[in-house]
Amino acid sequence: MSKARYYVSVPKNVARAIKRYPANDRAAIFHAIENLGDNPRSPGCVKLRVSDLGEYRIKARGYRIRYDVDDQEKVVYILAVKSRGEAYK
Repeated sequence: MSKARYYVSVPKNVARAIKRYPANDRAAIFHAIENLGDNPRSPGCVKLRVSDLGEYRIKARGYRIRYDVDDQEKVVYILAVKSRGEAYK
């Protein structure tokens, strides 16, 4: 018996930002985002301490993907995708 898959919600502004990255990086980012639907708390994800919202972060190449998980609705909300340098400013 398999676990229910989560719906992954990517806002238009985040999708537009991803499209500006190089093609090989874009592919890695979209692959990482797609995998969140199967396991939103996969090994390698980090729960952010700064946030009370339960936000998480994963790495994809030189990029950081911030997201939140709604377990009741089975939805992963992508909040931001930024390069490593931008993410820690």
